[in-house]
Amino acid sequence: MTRRTTLGAVAGVLALGALAAARSRSGAVPDRWHVVTIHRDPADVDVTAAGRPRPLAELGEAVELRVSVAPGDRGTELAARVRPDSGLSGSDARDLDEHVRRALRDTRCLLETGEVLRPDDLGTSRATLTNFPLRLALRKAKTGGRL
Repeated sequence: MTRRTTLGAVAGVLALGALAAARSRSGAVPDRWHVVTIHRDPADVDVTAAGRPRPLAELGEAVELRVSVAPGDRGTELAARVRPDSGLSGSDARDLDEHVRRALRDTRCLLETGEVLRPDDLGTSRATLTNFPLRLALRKAKTGGRL
């Protein structure tokens, strides 16, 4: 690899990093749908204002919901996103976006099992220094991605 190629690669990486940093600082509302598949008939999933499950009802009207049949007739897809016209600032919308992810997962548990299961509530173990990393990962798992 020549020096010129190396400098070009470094410049490209720095430019992408600057672009990502500028996007994260912008006041834009994240425009992405979060989707979960629920093992229930679409008729059983009521997302009207009066029938919303508790986790979704707590988010209020700043969240838009969509219900559809899951591919392969495998239940129901429930999608949610922060409304672009919600009037929230970028940072508030990003915070609400994390709550949307958690609410969707809690709603899926509630509709499938009748209760919200808590993987971080380990009744058979006590907090120790050894299981500290696991407790941190479980605390963040419902809002920031897969575990």
